Amino acid sequence: MKKQKQSYSPPPRRRSSDIVRKDLHRRLRGKPTRRNNLLSIPRIVSLALTRTILLIIIVLIIIGFVLAGLGSGMLVGYISTAEHVVTEQIKNKNETSKILDDQGNEIAILTGSQNINREYIPFSSIKHTYIDEAFIAIEDERFREHPGIDIRRIGSAILSALANNGSATHGGSTITQQTVRLISGEDMRSAQRKVQEWYKALLLEQEKSKDEIMELYINLTPMGNSYVGVQSAAKAYFDKDAADLNLVECAFLAGVPNRPSTYNPMTETGRRNALRRMRIVLGKMYELEMISKRQYERALDTELIFRQKPQTLTGTQINSYFVDYVIKEVIQDLVERRGYSRDMATIAVYNYGLTIETTMAPDVQAAIESTFKTENLFVKDRSKIEEFPEAPNGSIVVISNQEPGQIKGMVGGYGEKTGNFVMNRAADSRRSPGSSIKPLAVYGPALDTGIISAATIFDDHEIFYNRDEPTKPYPRNSYSGYRGNMTVRHAIVISSNTIAVQVLMKMLGIDTAQQYLTHLGISFDKVNDSGPSLGLGSLTYGTTSLEMAAAYSAFANGGIYTEPYAYTRVLDADGTVLLENKPNFREIFKPTTAYVVTSILHDVTVSGTASTIGGKVGDVYAAGKTGTTDDYRDRWFCGYTPYYSAAVWYGYDNRLGFTQIPSGDRTNAIHIWQDAMNKIHEGLEPLDFDPPSGLLTMTICKDSGSKANPYCPNTVSEYFIPGSILNPSGDCILHEPEPTPTPTPFPEPTDPIIDLIPGD
Repeated sequence: MKKQKQSYSPPPRRRSSDIVRKDLHRRLRGKPTRRNNLLSIPRIVSLALTRTILLIIIVLIIIGFVLAGLGSGMLVGYISTAEHVVTEQIKNKNETSKILDDQGNEIAILTGSQNINREYIPFSSIKHTYIDEAFIAIEDERFREHPGIDIRRIGSAILSALANNGSATHGGSTITQQTVRLISGEDMRSAQRKVQEWYKALLLEQEKSKDEIMELYINLTPMGNSYVGVQSAAKAYFDKDAADLNLVECAFLAGVPNRPSTYNPMTETGRRNALRRMRIVLGKMYELEMISKRQYERALDTELIFRQKPQTLTGTQINSYFVDYVIKEVIQDLVERRGYSRDMATIAVYNYGLTIETTMAPDVQAAIESTFKTENLFVKDRSKIEEFPEAPNGSIVVISNQEPGQIKGMVGGYGEKTGNFVMNRAADSRRSPGSSIKPLAVYGPALDTGIISAATIFDDHEIFYNRDEPTKPYPRNSYSGYRGNMTVRHAIVISSNTIAVQVLMKMLGIDTAQQYLTHLGISFDKVNDSGPSLGLGSLTYGTTSLEMAAAYSAFANGGIYTEPYAYTRVLDADGTVLLENKPNFREIFKPTTAYVVTSILHDVTVSGTASTIGGKVGDVYAAGKTGTTDDYRDRWFCGYTPYYSAAVWYGYDNRLGFTQIPSGDRTNAIHIWQDAMNKIHEGLEPLDFDPPSGLLTMTICKDSGSKANPYCPNTVSEYFIPGSILNPSGDCILHEPEPTPTPTPFPEPTDPIIDLIPGD
């Protein structure tokens, strides 16, 4: 028969029919009854002294606040700024959550059994065990009596600290206070936080019953080795459900949360420590008459049987990289936007029957997963990498340009995904982007601020920007040598490093470049990434495929950047909206700038470093930029169409040392991007980017940047902003017609003419 527990009420001073019934239930279950004697004179004196001491302690606490400068006004301020404890979504259930694609179809289900580190269990399922008594005995023996804070315990902790040079031998936190911390995730160290914790504990007691608070506590308390809650701990350490725990196992688990690393059951030393603490818990339970002497003695002689094999997930679906990512995003947003602790948020995602409406397009996700399982896109000649310590890898993120900011697909590794929450290179692995940063950090900002045009001429020549070796040419180009004068358009198409650095250092400036990168969501180190290498994509910490795809989508959307997001709404089991994402956009580039950059990057895919793309994916206009880091450790291609933006990283994780991409694989990023985008765009209508108003078209000489005249051998139609001082004002003077030769007159004769005609 289960225990018949009741909510808190003041301890009775005489026997009643309720107490008799309660004792009967305890006897039927083998639990001891409490002594209920009439109060003796010594007991009355003891109670009086206790209350007097408590009053003194309270006064001391108040004096302590005043002496510390924390007057009543400040206390009121502390309380007024205390955030409400998030409990409205905490429910006593274990329901399956589901994840939907952008069409409302189910793509994944999440259950507590999948979440081996955190599994929620209702208190009603374990009420018949000793787990609550064990926790109460060791953590908060007056839990059923106090209103959320225990003045006696607080006072005892203060006196203990005073007697031990500031170090208390025990804490003053009740189970309710600990639950507040577990829900909010806050670490109450300052005086302000502690006062707010007391206040929140009082509020929580008003909103929840003691059993409900205990349920939260046993499900949120850390149990060592990343396990949270007694259900996951029971399975991990004893290979059983918490509902099946015996007295000794309950006492053992109740001792772990105090110091999970010290009482770690999975290490030899930790297990010995935990067994010693278990005996303390049992002793406390006996002292508080929760168990009989016989139960206590038998428990001490009982040998615990621990799980022999590590716990593993069996029969669990392997989710896509996208699903892994969206789960992390929802957990993070519940923490940041709803005030959940991370553990509480994780339990909610797996156990509260949430519906997560994502932005994922199933056809896009299927297409890129197929691409990332195609071996010849990643390895052209396997013999070249047989001695390598690891296989090549890659990542891709696809973002919609028709629904800006919505992530439509994500893959974070090459080959078959073998588990959940494995390394996701698309969102978590930061790599230097190489030259793919140039449109974002250099040319886009320089065009946008009007300091260059696409026709501005620069000299590709030897320059010196190496701080450590000022006499050494830096940077060098990826191609051999230098090519002299060229337009900005041509410099981007062939990816000239020297011209990118000249524009950055001589004209744009580091501060402006960093401001644009910040607005585009690209991470960098403000101090270390403040030199010419910023314009070459050699970043201290690198960036991700997700950041790059989102940044490039700004060009595809007329200069407007939209923060990427993976879900639109999260609903609880009752249909209440917990979280909602709406497009968060900002204009970074002028529409004219975005169009000019797109025009140039289209040329990259026609005649530049990505000419194999041919300017289109299917029948759709394409634009993009390659990227390569020093020593060929990373290869990138970031590109877009009117439909989608996508960024591909290709290379080696290099966890085991330096691995250079073989020469035959150095265009793989382009081929991966092209293969994925061709699949994604299959069947889509041909589409181009419409030019914005305010653009002027002019034919220029590629050699001089001036208006082309009939004698210029290399011309191009270029875009300009009407009224800009950079617009060519005169015809090219480098190429002029050959001057017409002046005819030379016949010379006058100098000798006399002799009559050769004979006379008659």
